[in-house]
Amino acid sequence: MNSISRSTLLSLILLFSLSGCINNRKREGSGKDYVYQRNGKPFGIIRVECADCKLTYTVNHKNFTVNIKDGNEDRFIFPRPSSYVKAVLHSHENQMIRILAINPNGKIVSNVLDSFKRDEQKTAAFLMECIKHKNTVVVNTLAK
Repeated sequence: MNSISRSTLLSLILLFSLSGCINNRKREGSGKDYVYQRNGKPFGIIRVECADCKLTYTVNHKNFTVNIKDGNEDRFIFPRPSSYVKAVLHSHENQMIRILAINPNGKIVSNVLDSFKRDEQKTAAFLMECIKHKNTVVVNTLAK
């Protein structure tokens, strides 16, 4: 009976120590991380879908304004690593507006569909974090 309990205890200790090694390996990165670049700079995308609205956004302390009529607008943004993009949406009529933000790693930061009343304005901020590991694949969107 003593030898059975010793072998069971040894097996449990061995199992817990191996499971710790497996978990640490998963945290380092899967090797499938991407960073999308254009002209050597990581970029993200802000997409707004509306019928009649105005988007004002701030990237790296620079302000941009876009008027959108009957459709959508995709804007390439080049944020500094781990910076915020601040966006203000102003609706010119009663409508549903979608704002989609994608960071330089290709991950969706925000995908919000919200109702707006005429002349209503809403503000949002998105963290455009760009993470690079040693296994990160850099994708140059201008390369053929």
